[in-house]
Amino acid sequence: MRCDRDNGGVAHPPEPPPLSSVPSELHAITVSDRRVLRGASLLVAGRVVSKLAVLIFLVIAARLLSKAEYGLYSYVLILAQTFGILADPQVSIIAVRDVSSGRRSAGVAYWSALPVAIGAGVLAAVSLIVFGTIDSGPGSTLTMLLIASAFVILGRVYALGLDLLRALGRFTAEVTLETTGTVLLVVTACVVAAAGGSVTAVLTVFVVHSAVGALVCHVLLRKQVGAPAGQTAYRRRLMRSGLALAGAAGATAVATRVPLIALGLVASAAAFAELSAGLRFADAFYILALTAGQAMLPSIAAVLTEQPQRALGLIRRAVGLMLALGMAIGAVLASFGDELMRAVFGEPYASSGVLLSILAASLPFMGMFWISWFGLCAYDRERVVLAITLGLASAALVATAVIVPAEGARGAAWVFSATLAGLALTTYAALERCAISTGRADG
Repeated sequence: MRCDRDNGGVAHPPEPPPLSSVPSELHAITVSDRRVLRGASLLVAGRVVSKLAVLIFLVIAARLLSKAEYGLYSYVLILAQTFGILADPQVSIIAVRDVSSGRRSAGVAYWSALPVAIGAGVLAAVSLIVFGTIDSGPGSTLTMLLIASAFVILGRVYALGLDLLRALGRFTAEVTLETTGTVLLVVTACVVAAAGGSVTAVLTVFVVHSAVGALVCHVLLRKQVGAPAGQTAYRRRLMRSGLALAGAAGATAVATRVPLIALGLVASAAAFAELSAGLRFADAFYILALTAGQAMLPSIAAVLTEQPQRALGLIRRAVGLMLALGMAIGAVLASFGDELMRAVFGEPYASSGVLLSILAASLPFMGMFWISWFGLCAYDRERVVLAITLGLASAALVATAVIVPAEGARGAAWVFSATLAGLALTTYAALERCAISTGRADG
């Protein structure tokens, strides 16, 4: 059953029986909370390895390419990532939930979501080309823009394939494919750059990586998805729910990034650099927390189908673990802020430890927020997520306008941490209410 905020938290009548059962491999994982958390940890570890590999490449590329080439490469890649995120309708998240809960077969979900993912990628690609043509930045060419556009489209298809593997409980396959593919990408791109390859050649490596990854995903999924079998009505439902999550994702981005943007408008370049450097530490844990939320979604959805009374306990354990981890890492960052800033960014940043200490206060809330975000999605509460994130984004805009011009970098850091705390506490409270009311109704 589903809880309804607009109906006083009373559960909806039961939905029609699911069209398929919970995937067998996912069922084997969700038989105990320990297995669920172990599987989620595997996904998080794989994502960490992939991110570290990309970070290593960025460092190596900065040394192999000229400064102008590296700047051009970074500019085109940022364009591709930005337009890809803006045009993401989030249908894969809904597909993951529906497959994991047994509401839809993998075939119906995959073939219904695939045209939407491709269409969104094409929209992003066209927007990227138009923007890049109007403003070429540090010298991007049409060829580079076309390659970046192909990267966006293929990236959407590849991401959908990885998400479906996760929905089916094939965590090991997803982690192996993502980490192996990323390592091969980094090695190949480094070889191309070391051999004197141009920025265009390096970007082409990224396109080939996404194309091969999408193909391998399809091969791995071919037995589960079968022949094309999408449903128009279900596709429309995917888009409606996905767009609500896309709005929530956009509002979250505004809420957490507006203090930094505002600081750039009112403060010196030095103050902006100090806060940006500290945010590198916070962003690393933020990505880890986001991955944890994504990893928990299939298991929560499956448990809600088979043993709804277990869902709240599972959510509390996952949130508790991320809360403890965030507190431990945050304590280290706050205690050794000056030393860490000096060691990583150099002597000019040694006095920025106070900013890092303020940002560290946000770490305990990051895991709580993203697990609650995806947990509400598992309960069909996309509109609640949207309402909360829009409300906190509005509050962050007001707080930023009042505090940042007067307090500078410290003010921006406090707004960032307070906004994340607000997002976490409100989404978790909504999830608790939903889980408790659903458990009572099912009991």
